[in-house]
Amino acid sequence: MTQEAASSRPLTVSLILPVLNHEERLTEVLEQFRATLSDLAPEVIVVYDVTQRRLLDPVKAEQRDLEQRYGIRTVTRTEERGFGSALRAGFEVSAGDIIIPIMADCSDDIAAIPKMLAEIQAGADIVAGSRYMPGGRIIGDTPKQQLSRLYSILMRLITGVSCQDVSNSFKAYRRAVWANIPNESTSFDISVEMTIKAATQGYRISQVPSVWTNRQVGRSQFGMLKEFRNYARWLLYAARRAPSRFFLLAALSALSLVLLDARLRHVIPGDSVG
Repeated sequence: MTQEAASSRPLTVSLILPVLNHEERLTEVLEQFRATLSDLAPEVIVVYDVTQRRLLDPVKAEQRDLEQRYGIRTVTRTEERGFGSALRAGFEVSAGDIIIPIMADCSDDIAAIPKMLAEIQAGADIVAGSRYMPGGRIIGDTPKQQLSRLYSILMRLITGVSCQDVSNSFKAYRRAVWANIPNESTSFDISVEMTIKAATQGYRISQVPSVWTNRQVGRSQFGMLKEFRNYARWLLYAARRAPSRFFLLAALSALSLVLLDARLRHVIPGDSVG
């Protein structure tokens, strides 16, 4: 195929949904794909992390049902766990030109995907669905989202990356970004790692407004205490690659996040975010 023909053909899309054992709203997300993305005919890959052997049979039964009803592909893991590592597993079996992680709990704004793809067609390598740019918003905003907003502000100040929602996992990536950028995060911070590493390598980053809906059913696997160090290290990673005058800002920012996180633990029950 010539380069001209390759550039003119429609982009193929792979949607990767990590699931821990079972997600009550997964079928609702799959129905959203049908209603909103039927023209794209995306490849849908659901990566199941199964934590107990006794759960394997019901998971397999669920997978067979969903494969028949929705034409999805499934990956089953019993020895590994984590949002980031699940995305890597999904990428390894995917075929799309564009890779988009999707939360399986109806949090992400599926209707924003065509706009994200339009930005890719215009030349972007990564397109973030941004809750914090004009037109974006959060349904069920909490202090934890406010912490996420602060984190993105600090990252922009340090790096100059034009992304107002660096921590949101809802991003469209050209396949080359995932193929060419080694990543190590096993958890939710993989979205930050990929964005910052891509920026330092000269990939173009864009954004479109999106609406985030906080989890309404079930329990999130995002633990604030567990995740804080993961996110803080990418703040410092970015600072080490920024002009030297920004390193102190990053260190002070990380300290501020520690203090704020400690305060949040006292005012917010539980240790997860929807």
